[in-house]
This record gives sequence, structure tokens and C-alpha cells, in this order.
Amino acid sequence: MRIKDDEKVTRIYQAAIKVVNSDGFQGSSMSKIAKEADVSAATIYLYFENKDDMIKKLFIHLKSKMGHSYFSEESDLSSSKGTFRTIWLNHYQYVMENLEEYNFLENFSNCPLIERIEDENKVDYCPTFESLFDKSKLNGLIINTNNDLIFSLLFSPINYLVKKSKSTGKMLNTNELIEVFEASWRAISK
Repeated sequence: MRIKDDEKVTRIYQAAIKVVNSDGFQGSSMSKIAKEADVSAATIYLYFENKDDMIKKLFIHLKSKMGHSYFSEESDLSSSKGTFRTIWLNHYQYVMENLEEYNFLENFSNCPLIERIEDENKVDYCPTFESLFDKSKLNGLIINTNNDLIFSLLFSPINYLVKKSKSTGKMLNTNELIEVFEASWRAISK
């Protein structure tokens, strides 16, 4: 029996991101991904049942990676505006440093497969958010509404700004980022 190689999985994931971003989900195939990863298609099947299984596992991996990039072990997760600002800026930095992964996640967010994956796996990509949002609502720091709405109000501007930065080639400076955060903060704070 062959031992599975984490480095090969990483190469397969990177290849899948690249192929899906260029060809779309329907246009991507295991053979294209294998060629891009410089492995045989048979090698991919050692790690994944089929393309849907690979895409599902890649999506879960990337969402978890992004969710955990917001915090470090030393993060102060007190219910404060400063905590939210740090998380917000960390999200922006993560997205800008991982544009290919971000594009894959954005493409995937519009795919019908996402609902099935989330229903089947009940994955909480960043459980710390739920706790922070709930604690902040109890403390009267943020509005008492659905956590998904809070997340959307806080982070959707970043998604738009990243798309705009990619199309214009212009990055936001620190003052502009803080201005956008302040607008997002006003949308969720009491």
C-alpha cells in the first residue's frame, strides 16, 4: 500500500485552484488538474473519490484556513471595536495575499454544490466568530441580529474592494482601509 503524501495533496489543491479559476467548475477535469499538478490522474484518485470530493475537501480546507487566519494564539478576543478592526484588517490582508484561493472561494460561493457541502458537513469555519459576535451582542457593542448578517455587513466591503483593486491595479492605503472599516463598523455597532 502506498503512503499518502501531504506535499502531493498540496500540489493537487494548488493545481485545482488554478484550473478551476481559469476553466470554471464545469470546464475543469481530473486530467487537467493532474497535468497542472504534475501527477497522474490515478494519483489523484488515491486521495479523492472523484472531482466533487476533491473540490469539496479543497473548499473546506480553504475556508478553514481563511477562518483561522483572522486570529493567532495570542489574539485578544475581547468584545471591543479594536478586536473587530484587527480581525477585519487580518481578513483584508489574507485575501490580498491569497488572491487565487480567494477567487476559488468566491467562484465556489456561487456554485450549487456549496449548499450540499455545508448541509452535509455542518462545518463551522471559524467558531470564534460566533462566540465573539454573541458576546459582543450581549455586551451591547453590536446590533442584535443574525450572525450571518453581521459577518456580511462587516466583510462584504472587503470583497468588493478586492475585486476593484484587481480590476484597477490600485491598492488601498491604510487611511482608506480604516475609512472602510469605520463604515462597516457603523453598520454593525450600536
